[in-house]
Formats: sequence, structure tokens, C-alpha cells
Amino acid sequence: MGLPLPSALDAGTRLRLVRRLYDRCVRCGVTVPWGMSVCRQCNPAGLPSPSPSQYHATVFLSVLAVIALLTVFLLIRA
Repeated sequence: MGLPLPSALDAGTRLRLVRRLYDRCVRCGVTVPWGMSVCRQCNPAGLPSPSPSQYHATVFLSVLAVIALLTVFLLIRA
């Protein structure tokens, strides 16, 4: 039917599955060392990737800004 549930897999199988899914450059698809998201050719300066918390904070602040702008718009309109 599909992939088994993660809890049904042993640790070695899960590790191989995760490594197979996440060891490619996000831009060009070249194989990269485990833990890297971008290859050396796509990131020649070796700059670090943003952390997941930075992405979440950006989305959170964007949502807050939209809510604030919508509130101001509705108050001016009323």
C-alpha cells in the first residue's frame, strides 16, 4: 500500500530512509554529505543554511504583519 509507519521500522531502516531522502542538494540534486543542504557548486562561499527556527520566525512575523495591516485597514474603513 505504501511505506510502513515510521514506528514499525527498525532504527537502521529509518536511518537509511532518511539518508536516502535528504542527502541531495536542494538546488541541483547533486549528492552532498549528510547534514548539508546545498552542494559546494551552488554555495561556493560555504554560507550556512538558515535554521528551521529562522523559517518559522519569518512565517510567524509575516502572519502577525498581515493581521496588523488587516486590523488597521478595517479600523480606517469603519
